[in-house]
Amino acid sequence: MDALTNLSPSRLPFDAAAPSAAASRRWAWPASAALLAVGWLLVFNQQRLEWSVNATYAYGWAVPLLAAYLFWERWRTRPPDRTPSGAGWLLLPALLLFAYLPVRIVQEANPDWVKINWIMAGLMAGLSLFAVFALAGARVALYCAFPVLFCFTALPWPVWMEDTLTKSLMHWNAGACAELLTLLGHPALAKGSTIQVGSTWVNVEEACSGIRSLQTAFMASLFFGEFHRLRWGRRVLLLLSSFAVAFVLNFARTVALTWMGGVGGHDLMEKWHDTAGTVEMAAGLLALWLLAELFRKGAVRTAAVPRSRPRAPLRAPFPAWFALAGVLWLAGSEGANAAWYAAHERLVPPPRAWTVTWPADEPDFHRDTFPDRTRALLKYNEGELASWRDGDGFRWQMYYLRWLPGRVSKFLAGSHYPTVCLPATGLQLVSETGPYICHVGTLALPFVTYLFNESGRDVYVFHAIVEDNPAGYDDRIVYRQASSSERLRSVLRGERNLGQRVVGVALTGPLDEDEARAALRNILDRIITTAGPAPDPLPGRP
Repeated sequence: MDALTNLSPSRLPFDAAAPSAAASRRWAWPASAALLAVGWLLVFNQQRLEWSVNATYAYGWAVPLLAAYLFWERWRTRPPDRTPSGAGWLLLPALLLFAYLPVRIVQEANPDWVKINWIMAGLMAGLSLFAVFALAGARVALYCAFPVLFCFTALPWPVWMEDTLTKSLMHWNAGACAELLTLLGHPALAKGSTIQVGSTWVNVEEACSGIRSLQTAFMASLFFGEFHRLRWGRRVLLLLSSFAVAFVLNFARTVALTWMGGVGGHDLMEKWHDTAGTVEMAAGLLALWLLAELFRKGAVRTAAVPRSRPRAPLRAPFPAWFALAGVLWLAGSEGANAAWYAAHERLVPPPRAWTVTWPADEPDFHRDTFPDRTRALLKYNEGELASWRDGDGFRWQMYYLRWLPGRVSKFLAGSHYPTVCLPATGLQLVSETGPYICHVGTLALPFVTYLFNESGRDVYVFHAIVEDNPAGYDDRIVYRQASSSERLRSVLRGERNLGQRVVGVALTGPLDEDEARAALRNILDRIITTAGPAPDPLPGRP
């Protein structure tokens, strides 16, 4: 009896706290893995919309798998582990998780906002790097940073960068193509991004500008550089080479298709268009792989890669309670996000109903349809195109597009823009003349206006993207130039998945901008009919 009373508590045959601690450690790894998996799935679930509707970023579907492979290769050859002590560092990943809710609510109303999508991916990248830090220390976190940051290659580039590259590549491509065809005995003339071969005009579209192959080549060069663990100088050379490879191959594709269009007509060109694009993409990836092999074999010294070595079992990156709380917070954030917008949508009246009736009685009136490729790219629900000449001698060209409410309506409504599309027809942008709110009955159309030059003649262009929003449009600017404050006001109003309409007008003939705006207002008063707030007959509204 005395022997038992002399035993210390730690030496008792049964420790009540031991099962609880063991259970916590046993659940820590599954809970930590679930936290990271759920976080990245939520990020990629939002980006899949861009990957689905924008062919430029279709390669994004492969990026998560490539990033996971690169991370595994880094992790198995990592430097010696130095697990941090203490739990104070958990405050930083906790702040990242806390920030998920407000960022997610903003993203729901603005799925097209490049900045907010990068912030969302940054939250999960930061959480992942903190997990690596908790497992093996700061040195290993830095060593494994590249595969985590590689995920950002699947995100859209900033709008200004993408537009600038698209316009530049379209012009360079068309000009160089016309010169080469002329040297080869097929006289060709480039006008903007349009090429005339004989009596056939071939338009170098955005899809053929090279931006798609350029961004894919950019991602592939980063992957091959990491795959071979090239030194950073050689990675930069491979990255620069990817730009050259993309341009040369896309130029060859443009020359081939333009020649087909000039010799065999548009039918022959359309027949081989997609096949040529597939061949170009495959050839580009093959060329980058061969260049990466060349850089690897040509290196005087290759980067040292630590050999795998037996290691002690690692503890989970996050305590079980923290990881489970994180998963619940992410799930609760999605629920709160849905509840916020659902509560506002129940109280929102239907948007204004309005229709366009074309002025078929005007001289030289001609109604047209969009090309098949344009319809495939824009995926609109309604689309009409018309041109005419009015009694004052002004020449009009106008298009009207509509997308029903849905998650991809914003992406599609802003996927083409006058500053990219019109230079492709040979028009030269002179200036952007600022916003113009045109009131038509109870409707306000938020135009952004431009002045183009066509063979010495002024062409005034008006472009408006109108959301099916009953709150009104007076304080709005068009989609691709919406201010951060306006995007945040959309969040406060609880607006998401709104239907979109695009009205574009090109007017040739007015003497100045004031006369052009007056003419626009008069013609829209005639052809647009507003019915005021009325029940929306279209499906998809709550």
